[in-house]
Amino acid sequence: MNAEIIVIGNEVLSGYIVDTNSSFLSSELLKLGIEVIIKIVIPDRKDEILKSLQEGMRRADITILTGGLGPTHDDITKKSVSSFLKRRLVLNENILLKVKEYFRKKGIDMPQVNTSQALIPQGATVLNNPVGTAPGLLFEEEDGIIILLPGVPAEMKAIFNKSVRPYLEKKNRGNFILTQTIHTTGISESALFERLKDIETAETIAFLPFFTGVDIRVTTEAATLEDARDKLLKITDSLIDRVDDFYYGSDDETLERIIGILLSMRRKTLSVAESCTAGLFMKRITDVPGSSNYFRGGVVSYSNDSKIKILNVKVKDIKQKGAVSSEVAKAMVNGVKKLLDSDYGVSITGIAGPTGETENKPIGLVYIAIANREKTYSKVYHFTGTRDIIREQAVQAALDLLRRRLLGI
Repeated sequence: MNAEIIVIGNEVLSGYIVDTNSSFLSSELLKLGIEVIIKIVIPDRKDEILKSLQEGMRRADITILTGGLGPTHDDITKKSVSSFLKRRLVLNENILLKVKEYFRKKGIDMPQVNTSQALIPQGATVLNNPVGTAPGLLFEEEDGIIILLPGVPAEMKAIFNKSVRPYLEKKNRGNFILTQTIHTTGISESALFERLKDIETAETIAFLPFFTGVDIRVTTEAATLEDARDKLLKITDSLIDRVDDFYYGSDDETLERIIGILLSMRRKTLSVAESCTAGLFMKRITDVPGSSNYFRGGVVSYSNDSKIKILNVKVKDIKQKGAVSSEVAKAMVNGVKKLLDSDYGVSITGIAGPTGETENKPIGLVYIAIANREKTYSKVYHFTGTRDIIREQAVQAALDLLRRRLLGI
Protein backbone atom coordinates (compact mmCIF):
# COMPACT_ATOMS: atom_id res chain seq x y z
CA MET A 1 0.00 0.00 0.00
CA ASN A 2 1.02 3.62 -0.47
CA ALA A 3 -0.17 6.92 0.95
CA GLU A 4 -0.40 10.63 0.26
CA ILE A 5 -0.30 13.22 3.05
CA ILE A 6 -2.12 16.54 2.68
CA VAL A 7 -1.24 19.15 5.30
CA ILE A 8 -3.89 21.87 5.50
CA GLY A 9 -3.34 25.29 7.03
CA ASN A 10 -2.58 28.88 6.06
CA GLU A 11 -0.22 29.15 9.04
CA VAL A 12 1.83 26.17 7.83
CA LEU A 13 1.91 27.44 4.27
CA SER A 14 3.07 30.89 5.37
CA GLY A 15 5.79 29.50 7.63
CA TYR A 16 4.34 30.66 10.95
CA ILE A 17 3.94 27.03 12.04
CA VAL A 18 6.45 24.31 11.19
CA ASP A 19 4.92 21.13 9.79
CA THR A 20 6.00 18.23 12.01
CA ASN A 21 2.89 16.14 11.37
CA SER A 22 3.87 14.86 7.93
CA SER A 23 7.32 13.93 9.19
CA PHE A 24 5.80 11.86 12.00
CA LEU A 25 3.25 10.24 9.72
CA SER A 26 5.82 9.38 7.03
CA SER A 27 8.12 7.63 9.48
CA GLU A 28 5.29 5.76 11.19
CA LEU A 29 3.70 4.67 7.92
CA LEU A 30 7.06 3.39 6.68
CA LYS A 31 7.30 1.17 9.76
CA LEU A 32 3.97 -0.33 8.70
CA GLY A 33 5.30 -1.03 5.22
CA ILE A 34 3.32 1.83 3.68
CA GLU A 35 5.26 4.09 1.33
CA VAL A 36 4.45 7.81 1.30
CA ILE A 37 4.59 8.81 -2.35
CA ILE A 38 3.86 12.52 -1.96
CA LYS A 39 3.36 15.21 0.71
CA ILE A 40 1.80 18.59 0.02
CA VAL A 41 0.84 21.68 2.02
CA ILE A 42 -2.28 23.59 0.95
CA PRO A 43 -4.25 26.58 2.30
CA ASP A 44 -7.58 26.50 4.14
CA ARG A 45 -9.54 26.76 0.92
CA LYS A 46 -12.32 24.45 -0.21
CA ASP A 47 -11.27 24.43 -3.86
CA GLU A 48 -7.70 23.42 -2.97
CA ILE A 49 -8.89 20.69 -0.60
CA LEU A 50 -11.26 19.26 -3.21
CA LYS A 51 -8.58 19.35 -5.90
CA SER A 52 -5.96 17.73 -3.65
CA LEU A 53 -8.40 15.06 -2.50
CA GLN A 54 -9.27 14.15 -6.08
CA GLU A 55 -5.61 13.87 -7.03
CA GLY A 56 -4.71 12.02 -3.85
CA MET A 57 -7.42 9.41 -4.35
CA ARG A 58 -6.18 8.88 -7.90
CA ARG A 59 -2.52 8.48 -6.89
CA ALA A 60 -2.59 6.66 -3.56
CA ASP A 61 -4.33 3.87 -1.67
CA ILE A 62 -4.57 6.04 1.46
CA THR A 63 -5.06 9.81 1.60
CA ILE A 64 -4.38 11.39 4.99
CA LEU A 65 -5.38 14.98 5.71
CA THR A 66 -4.18 16.86 8.80
CA GLY A 67 -5.51 20.20 9.99
CA GLY A 68 -8.73 22.14 9.73
CA LEU A 69 -10.84 20.09 12.16
CA GLY A 70 -11.21 22.81 14.79
CA PRO A 71 -14.38 24.79 15.61
CA THR A 72 -13.51 28.15 14.01
CA HIS A 73 -14.56 29.62 10.66
CA ASP A 74 -11.29 28.72 8.91
CA ASP A 75 -11.51 25.04 9.88
CA ILE A 76 -13.19 23.78 6.71
CA THR A 77 -11.60 20.36 6.14
CA LYS A 78 -14.56 18.33 7.38
CA LYS A 79 -17.07 20.35 5.35
CA SER A 80 -14.90 20.08 2.25
CA VAL A 81 -14.54 16.31 2.56
CA SER A 82 -18.30 16.00 3.11
CA SER A 83 -18.82 17.94 -0.10
CA PHE A 84 -16.27 15.78 -1.94
CA LEU A 85 -18.01 12.56 -0.84
CA LYS A 86 -21.49 14.07 -1.21
CA ARG A 87 -22.36 13.23 2.41
CA ARG A 88 -24.48 15.22 4.86
CA LEU A 89 -23.08 16.38 8.20
CA VAL A 90 -25.10 14.97 11.12
CA LEU A 91 -24.85 15.66 14.83
CA ASN A 92 -23.19 12.84 16.77
CA GLU A 93 -24.56 12.98 20.31
CA ASN A 94 -21.78 10.81 21.76
CA ILE A 95 -19.10 13.15 20.47
CA LEU A 96 -21.04 16.18 21.72
CA LEU A 97 -21.14 14.65 25.20
CA LYS A 98 -17.39 14.02 25.09
CA VAL A 99 -16.71 17.61 24.03
CA LYS A 100 -18.91 18.93 26.85
CA GLU A 101 -17.17 16.64 29.33
CA TYR A 102 -13.78 17.87 28.13
CA PHE A 103 -14.70 21.45 29.01
CA ARG A 104 -16.43 20.45 32.25
CA LYS A 105 -13.23 18.86 33.52
CA LYS A 106 -11.45 22.12 32.79
CA GLY A 107 -14.06 23.96 34.85
CA ILE A 108 -15.35 26.14 31.99
CA ASP A 109 -18.53 26.30 29.95
CA MET A 110 -18.30 24.86 26.47
CA PRO A 111 -18.37 27.62 23.81
CA GLN A 112 -21.31 27.13 21.49
CA VAL A 113 -18.97 27.06 18.49
CA ASN A 114 -17.50 23.75 19.68
CA THR A 115 -20.80 22.04 18.89
CA SER A 116 -19.61 21.97 15.29
CA GLN A 117 -16.96 19.42 16.25
CA ALA A 118 -19.75 16.90 16.84
CA LEU A 119 -20.99 17.25 13.25
CA ILE A 120 -19.84 14.12 11.42
CA PRO A 121 -20.21 13.19 7.74
CA GLN A 122 -22.52 10.25 7.19
CA GLY A 123 -20.69 6.95 6.80
CA ALA A 124 -17.56 8.08 8.65
CA THR A 125 -15.81 5.97 11.27
CA VAL A 126 -15.11 8.20 14.27
CA LEU A 127 -11.58 8.03 15.69
CA ASN A 128 -11.62 9.04 19.35
CA ASN A 129 -9.38 11.93 20.38
CA PRO A 130 -8.01 11.10 23.87
CA VAL A 131 -6.32 14.49 24.40
CA GLY A 132 -8.55 17.04 22.66
CA THR A 133 -11.99 17.82 21.27
CA ALA A 134 -11.60 17.23 17.52
CA PRO A 135 -12.15 13.55 16.63
CA GLY A 136 -10.41 11.95 13.69
CA LEU A 137 -12.46 10.49 10.85
CA LEU A 138 -11.96 7.52 8.54
CA PHE A 139 -13.72 6.72 5.27
CA GLU A 140 -13.42 3.45 3.36
CA GLU A 141 -14.32 4.26 -0.23
CA GLU A 142 -14.15 2.22 -3.43
CA ASP A 143 -11.26 4.34 -4.68
CA GLY A 144 -9.30 4.20 -1.44
CA ILE A 145 -9.13 5.21 2.19
CA ILE A 146 -9.46 8.78 3.49
CA ILE A 147 -8.26 9.63 7.01
CA LEU A 148 -8.79 13.02 8.67
CA LEU A 149 -6.60 13.97 11.63
CA PRO A 150 -6.33 17.19 13.70
CA GLY A 151 -3.52 19.62 12.99
CA VAL A 152 -2.43 19.86 16.63
CA PRO A 153 0.58 17.48 16.76
CA ALA A 154 -0.22 15.97 20.18
CA GLU A 155 -3.80 15.23 19.15
CA MET A 156 -2.78 13.90 15.74
CA LYS A 157 -0.22 11.54 17.27
CA ALA A 158 -2.63 10.33 19.95
CA ILE A 159 -5.31 9.43 17.40
CA PHE A 160 -2.82 7.83 15.04
CA ASN A 161 -1.27 5.66 17.75
CA LYS A 162 -4.58 4.61 19.31
CA SER A 163 -6.76 4.14 16.23
CA VAL A 164 -5.05 4.58 12.88
CA ARG A 165 -2.01 2.39 13.47
CA PRO A 166 -4.02 -0.71 14.58
CA TYR A 167 -6.38 -0.23 11.62
CA LEU A 168 -3.56 -0.02 9.08
CA GLU A 169 -1.70 -2.96 10.62
CA LYS A 170 -4.70 -5.14 9.84
CA LYS A 171 -5.33 -3.55 6.46
CA ASN A 172 -1.84 -3.69 4.99
CA ARG A 173 -0.60 -7.11 3.84
CA GLY A 174 2.54 -5.98 2.05
CA ASN A 175 6.19 -6.47 2.92
CA PHE A 176 7.56 -5.54 6.30
CA ILE A 177 9.77 -2.44 6.30
CA LEU A 178 12.05 -1.77 9.27
CA THR A 179 14.33 1.19 9.92
CA GLN A 180 17.05 1.98 12.42
CA THR A 181 18.97 5.21 12.89
CA ILE A 182 22.61 5.01 13.92
CA HIS A 183 23.98 8.14 15.63
CA THR A 184 27.56 9.30 15.18
CA THR A 185 29.48 12.40 16.23
CA GLY A 186 32.98 13.73 15.71
CA ILE A 187 33.26 12.51 12.11
CA SER A 188 32.19 14.16 8.85
CA GLU A 189 29.66 12.79 6.38
CA SER A 190 32.34 12.29 3.72
CA ALA A 191 34.62 10.45 6.13
CA LEU A 192 31.74 8.17 7.11
CA PHE A 193 30.96 7.48 3.48
CA GLU A 194 34.57 6.43 2.85
CA ARG A 195 34.26 3.88 5.65
CA LEU A 196 30.96 2.51 4.40
CA LYS A 197 30.93 2.92 0.61
CA ASP A 198 31.84 -0.70 -0.22
CA ILE A 199 29.07 -2.28 1.87
CA GLU A 200 27.01 -4.45 -0.48
CA THR A 201 23.66 -3.13 0.76
CA ALA A 202 24.62 0.52 0.36
CA GLU A 203 21.29 1.31 -1.30
CA THR A 204 19.54 0.81 2.09
CA ILE A 205 21.66 3.49 3.78
CA ALA A 206 20.96 7.23 3.99
CA PHE A 207 23.28 9.84 5.52
CA LEU A 208 21.62 12.60 7.56
CA PRO A 209 24.16 15.31 8.50
CA PHE A 210 23.60 17.78 11.33
CA PHE A 211 25.83 20.40 12.95
CA THR A 212 26.36 18.06 15.89
CA GLY A 213 26.96 14.81 14.01
CA VAL A 214 25.78 12.51 11.25
CA ASP A 215 22.94 10.01 11.50
CA ILE A 216 22.85 6.92 9.32
CA ARG A 217 19.37 5.61 8.57
CA VAL A 218 19.16 1.96 7.57
CA THR A 219 16.03 0.57 5.90
CA THR A 220 15.29 -3.09 5.20
CA GLU A 221 12.33 -4.77 3.57
CA ALA A 222 11.29 -8.43 3.60
CA ALA A 223 8.23 -10.64 3.23
CA THR A 224 8.26 -11.59 6.92
CA LEU A 225 8.97 -9.58 10.05
CA GLU A 226 11.64 -12.07 11.15
CA ASP A 227 13.51 -11.77 7.84
CA ALA A 228 13.33 -7.96 7.97
CA ARG A 229 14.76 -7.98 11.52
CA ASP A 230 17.56 -10.37 10.54
CA LYS A 231 18.53 -8.21 7.57
CA LEU A 232 18.46 -5.05 9.67
CA LEU A 233 20.61 -6.59 12.42
CA LYS A 234 23.18 -7.84 9.91
CA ILE A 235 23.54 -4.45 8.25
CA THR A 236 23.59 -2.36 11.44
CA ASP A 237 26.14 -4.63 13.12
CA SER A 238 28.44 -4.21 10.11
CA LEU A 239 27.95 -0.45 10.07
CA ILE A 240 28.60 0.01 13.78
CA ASP A 241 31.76 -2.09 13.50
CA ARG A 242 33.08 0.17 10.74
CA VAL A 243 32.00 3.43 12.35
CA ASP A 244 33.89 2.30 15.45
CA ASP A 245 34.04 4.72 18.40
CA PHE A 246 32.30 7.55 16.53
CA TYR A 247 29.07 5.60 17.11
CA TYR A 248 27.27 6.36 20.38
CA GLY A 249 23.69 5.10 20.07
CA SER A 250 20.70 4.17 17.93
CA ASP A 251 17.18 5.51 17.42
CA ASP A 252 16.05 7.31 20.62
CA GLU A 253 19.39 6.83 22.42
CA THR A 254 20.76 10.35 22.91
CA LEU A 255 24.31 11.13 23.90
CA GLU A 256 23.19 12.48 27.28
CA ARG A 257 21.18 9.31 27.92
CA ILE A 258 24.22 7.14 27.14
CA ILE A 259 26.33 9.20 29.53
CA GLY A 260 23.69 8.78 32.21
CA ILE A 261 23.80 5.01 31.75
CA LEU A 262 27.60 4.96 31.91
CA LEU A 263 27.73 7.10 35.06
CA SER A 264 25.01 5.01 36.73
CA MET A 265 26.73 1.71 35.87
CA ARG A 266 29.97 3.00 37.41
CA ARG A 267 28.20 4.70 40.32
CA LYS A 268 29.96 7.94 39.53
CA THR A 269 28.78 11.55 39.83
CA LEU A 270 29.17 14.57 37.57
CA SER A 271 29.39 18.35 37.84
CA VAL A 272 29.95 21.01 35.20
CA ALA A 273 31.25 24.56 34.81
CA GLU A 274 30.04 26.42 31.73
CA SER A 275 31.03 29.76 30.27
CA CYS A 276 30.18 30.29 26.59
CA THR A 277 27.47 27.58 26.58
CA ALA A 278 25.69 29.24 29.52
CA GLY A 279 23.93 26.14 30.90
CA LEU A 280 23.19 24.25 27.70
CA PHE A 281 25.30 21.28 28.81
CA MET A 282 23.37 21.10 32.09
CA LYS A 283 20.10 21.31 30.18
CA ARG A 284 21.04 18.33 28.02
CA ILE A 285 22.15 16.27 31.02
CA THR A 286 18.98 17.01 33.01
CA ASP A 287 16.73 16.26 30.02
CA VAL A 288 17.21 12.63 31.07
CA PRO A 289 14.74 11.49 33.77
CA GLY A 290 16.54 10.34 36.91
CA SER A 291 19.66 12.41 36.19
CA SER A 292 19.64 13.65 39.79
CA ASN A 293 21.05 10.24 40.73
CA TYR A 294 24.40 11.13 39.15
CA PHE A 295 24.37 14.85 38.34
CA ARG A 296 25.46 16.96 41.30
CA GLY A 297 24.92 20.33 39.64
CA GLY A 298 26.85 23.04 37.89
CA VAL A 299 28.01 26.63 37.66
CA VAL A 300 27.50 29.10 34.82
CA SER A 301 30.65 31.17 35.27
CA TYR A 302 30.03 33.53 32.39
CA SER A 303 32.13 36.41 33.69
CA ASN A 304 35.79 36.36 34.69
CA ASP A 305 34.76 37.53 38.16
CA SER A 306 32.54 34.47 38.66
CA LYS A 307 35.32 32.18 37.47
CA ILE A 308 37.63 33.68 40.09
CA LYS A 309 35.20 33.93 43.02
CA ILE A 310 33.21 30.72 42.58
CA LEU A 311 35.65 28.34 40.89
CA ASN A 312 38.92 29.68 42.30
CA VAL A 313 40.44 30.33 38.88
CA LYS A 314 43.67 32.26 39.36
CA VAL A 315 43.69 35.90 38.30
CA LYS A 316 47.13 35.49 36.75
CA ASP A 317 45.88 32.65 34.49
CA ILE A 318 43.09 34.85 33.12
CA LYS A 319 45.45 37.83 32.65
CA GLN A 320 48.29 35.84 31.09
CA LYS A 321 46.43 33.11 29.18
CA GLY A 322 42.94 34.56 28.79
CA ALA A 323 39.56 33.23 29.86
CA VAL A 324 39.52 31.07 26.73
CA SER A 325 42.52 28.86 27.32
CA SER A 326 43.48 25.36 28.36
CA GLU A 327 44.72 26.61 31.73
CA VAL A 328 41.44 28.32 32.62
CA ALA A 329 39.36 25.35 31.36
CA LYS A 330 41.35 23.03 33.63
CA ALA A 331 41.01 25.40 36.58
CA MET A 332 37.26 25.67 36.03
CA VAL A 333 36.72 21.92 35.93
CA ASN A 334 38.80 21.27 39.03
CA GLY A 335 37.04 24.14 40.80
CA VAL A 336 33.54 22.85 40.14
CA LYS A 337 34.51 19.25 40.88
CA LYS A 338 35.85 20.31 44.25
CA LEU A 339 32.93 22.64 44.95
CA LEU A 340 30.31 19.94 44.34
CA ASP A 341 32.43 16.93 45.34
CA SER A 342 31.81 14.93 42.15
CA ASP A 343 33.77 12.06 40.63
CA TYR A 344 33.83 13.65 37.17
CA GLY A 345 33.80 17.25 36.05
CA VAL A 346 33.37 19.01 32.70
CA SER A 347 34.14 22.61 31.79
CA ILE A 348 33.55 24.62 28.63
CA THR A 349 35.02 28.02 27.79
CA GLY A 350 35.12 29.63 24.37
CA ILE A 351 34.16 32.40 21.95
CA ALA A 352 30.71 31.81 20.47
CA GLY A 353 30.57 35.17 18.67
CA PRO A 354 29.54 37.27 16.95
CA THR A 355 31.95 39.47 18.94
CA GLY A 356 34.86 38.74 21.26
CA GLU A 357 37.44 37.44 18.81
CA THR A 358 41.06 38.57 18.78
CA GLU A 359 43.91 38.05 16.37
CA ASN A 360 44.98 34.86 18.13
CA LYS A 361 41.58 33.72 19.32
CA PRO A 362 38.93 33.57 16.58
CA ILE A 363 35.20 33.02 16.90
CA GLY A 364 34.57 29.29 17.35
CA LEU A 365 37.63 28.66 19.53
CA VAL A 366 36.52 26.47 22.45
CA TYR A 367 38.42 24.65 25.20
CA ILE A 368 36.80 21.70 26.94
CA ALA A 369 38.25 20.06 30.02
CA ILE A 370 37.40 16.74 31.67
CA ALA A 371 38.57 15.73 35.12
CA ASN A 372 38.20 12.73 37.38
CA ARG A 373 39.81 12.13 40.75
CA GLU A 374 43.14 11.19 39.15
CA LYS A 375 43.62 13.30 36.03
CA THR A 376 42.62 16.52 34.29
CA TYR A 377 42.54 16.65 30.50
CA SER A 378 41.70 19.47 28.07
CA LYS A 379 41.14 19.64 24.33
CA VAL A 380 40.87 22.56 21.92
CA TYR A 381 38.21 22.80 19.22
CA HIS A 382 37.62 25.14 16.29
CA PHE A 383 33.92 25.34 15.44
CA THR A 384 32.17 27.32 12.72
CA GLY A 385 28.67 28.72 12.29
CA THR A 386 26.37 31.08 14.11
CA ARG A 387 26.50 31.74 17.85
CA ASP A 388 23.81 29.14 18.53
CA ILE A 389 25.42 26.53 16.28
CA ILE A 390 28.84 26.98 17.91
CA ARG A 391 27.32 26.56 21.35
CA GLU A 392 25.45 23.41 20.27
CA GLN A 393 28.62 21.98 18.76
CA ALA A 394 30.57 22.76 21.93
CA VAL A 395 28.05 20.96 24.14
CA GLN A 396 27.96 17.95 21.80
CA ALA A 397 31.76 17.79 21.78
CA ALA A 398 31.88 18.02 25.58
CA LEU A 399 29.33 15.23 25.96
CA ASP A 400 31.25 13.06 23.52
CA LEU A 401 34.57 13.76 25.21
CA LEU A 402 33.04 12.71 28.53
CA ARG A 403 31.63 9.55 26.93
CA ARG A 404 35.06 8.65 25.61
CA ARG A 405 36.68 9.20 29.01
CA LEU A 406 34.06 7.04 30.71
CA LEU A 407 34.66 4.26 28.16
CA GLY A 408 38.43 4.67 28.25
CA ILE A 409 38.74 5.34 24.49
